Parts: sequence; structure tokens; C-alpha cells
Amino acid sequence: MRRTVVAALAVAALSAPVAAQAAEKSYVRDPLSSKLAQKPKKLNFRDVDLTGLRWIHWGQSRAIARGNASVLICEPSCAEGHRERGKVRVVVRTRKLEGDRRVYQCIEGRITGVPKAYARISWMC
Repeated sequence: MRRTVVAALAVAALSAPVAAQAAEKSYVRDPLSSKLAQKPKKLNFRDVDLTGLRWIHWGQSRAIARGNASVLICEPSCAEGHRERGKVRVVVRTRKLEGDRRVYQCIEGRITGVPKAYARISWMC
């Protein structure tokens, strides 16, 4: 009986740090404003705006979102360009501790419905 109790306490003590780590909140930094957010509904880049983001696997090593994209097409120049809309799939990964917060460092995405030259997003990867 005593061995069972000792074994149960040892398992509980060893699993506590893992459970605490999984319970920590994860954040992602908006590339344009540098603000941290959990499961952001939008992310803004210089020439791309992502909206309506819906996340799965948030807090795990990789989180995935799907949503809408508005891309500035800089042809013939950005000043004379236009915006095109498409659908986006975003993956955030590589969490690092910043103070007491776990922050996803890398943002990658693919946009459909826009010219191929504008179809990929990569930030801090």
C-alpha cells in the first residue's frame, strides 16, 4: 500500500511541470503593430491584411488558422497598385519564452486567389 502511494506521488510530482507548461497561454505578435494576442482574428503585414482568422491547435507546437486575405498588388508600383482578395491558411510555430509568455516566433501562410508572386507569407522564419 505504501509503495502504491509513493509511486502515485512520484508520478504526480513529475507530471506537474508538464501540465503547467501546457496550461501556459500562447501568443503571436502582429507583424505590423508588434502587439501580442491570443488567437487573433486578424494579422497585419505591410502589404497583406489577414482577417476572419479561425484557429485550431492553439497552444501546441504549431497552430493553424484559415481566413481571408487582402493583398496589395504593387503593379506597376505600390502607389498605383490595387488590392486583391483571397483565402489564406496560416501556420504559426517556434514558441519562445518572452518574460512569462510563450510567443510564436514564425508566421507562414499561403494565399489562394491572388497572383503567384504574392501567394506566400513568411515572417521571422
